[in-house]
Amino acid sequence: MHKIRIIYLFVFVAIIASFPNIAQAQTSISSPYSRFGIGNVNIFNNPINNAMGGVGYGFQRNNSINYMNPASYAGIDTTSLVFDIGFYSEWLSIKTDKYKSTGNNTSLSHILIGFPVGSKLKFALGIMPLSSVNFTTIKDSISPETGKYRETYTADGGLNKAALGFAYEPIKNLSFGVNFEYVFGNYYKASTISFPDSSYMFSSRVENNYHVRAFNLSFGVQYFQPLKNGDRLGVGIVYDYLSKFPTDNILSSYTFTTSAGLEYLKDSILEVKTNNSITYPSIIGLGFSYERPNKFFFGIDGRYETWSDFLFQKNYQNNNLVNNLKISVGGEWKPDAYGSFFKKSIYRFGFFYDDGMLELNNTRINQYGISCGFGFPIKKSNTMINLSLEYIKRGTTQNNLIQEDYFRLGLSFSAKDLWFFKRKYQ
Repeated sequence: MHKIRIIYLFVFVAIIASFPNIAQAQTSISSPYSRFGIGNVNIFNNPINNAMGGVGYGFQRNNSINYMNPASYAGIDTTSLVFDIGFYSEWLSIKTDKYKSTGNNTSLSHILIGFPVGSKLKFALGIMPLSSVNFTTIKDSISPETGKYRETYTADGGLNKAALGFAYEPIKNLSFGVNFEYVFGNYYKASTISFPDSSYMFSSRVENNYHVRAFNLSFGVQYFQPLKNGDRLGVGIVYDYLSKFPTDNILSSYTFTTSAGLEYLKDSILEVKTNNSITYPSIIGLGFSYERPNKFFFGIDGRYETWSDFLFQKNYQNNNLVNNLKISVGGEWKPDAYGSFFKKSIYRFGFFYDDGMLELNNTRINQYGISCGFGFPIKKSNTMINLSLEYIKRGTTQNNLIQEDYFRLGLSFSAKDLWFFKRKYQ
């Protein structure tokens, strides 16, 4: 009986999991900091990299796809197809000096497929989130003319990336890569004034809908230097240039009434359609690695982002955004590639520090995290189950600010299957 390839199962799971919206998270709590810029960014969560503190610029494997550096696709075997799908769930605690709330967010983190086109050229394609916006703020006030009224500010949405990448290895151990990215998504922002104690006053709302459809490029290089003892040193470089994302915008304003929790439109005051753009910052990353193949890996990465160049709608610059630097340190260890199940498993660890892209009340909103993870092989297959556990602290309760504590669990399946070879016997 013909054996069904395990990769077919993963493709089926991916299609089901991603329908109807591949990057729409199931959200029960939002981050107040997502109101700045284009929201929470760098939310691509591959458990392999996350378990190592986010290290990946100098990381290359033949049984998984490292999207952090497109040059790493060169590691894909010339006869194999690699499929990688991941999910994550995070428990978020938000607190100030006086209040605290908790909740959970769950999402699909990525779907990636890699395959060779000859011995020197390798391709990868996939989809993953780029940013996420979700916040609600409420302020109650009293006016002598109208009595009690409520101001509500909400935002929702985010950007996703669909990518086609390739890596070219002109000589052994040196590879160049590029990701062609189609960036798409939308932002919804609204400000509402309502009168909860009056049934005679009309509430009013102003809505802004921004639809993004744009193309972007990112480049990568990797080089590995073999040593006499079989170990190897690696270096990886990535660069995303300053990009402009065109936007189609709809500004609308209307009045409404509320009854039994339902809103009823009274009058549409304004609807204006315009075109504009978002200027996205440039990113440069540098990573170094030292490894003994099939035994251990250790890496250090640095990433610098020019958020001071960010412009929303072409000419609106948010003065709270600043350039930021992130440093990641991590590695993995496999006790014995030919031993028992637990000796063949991979154990990962990591740490990162990010000085933050936001500055509020003269305070930098930095963050740091510690992580660990495991890679468990599935018997009689080239498939790994990867788990990551992370704790991330962002912000502070000082100076009337907010502290966020994340406990994040990541899960991915990395499958490698022989596809591109000629059978000698039928």
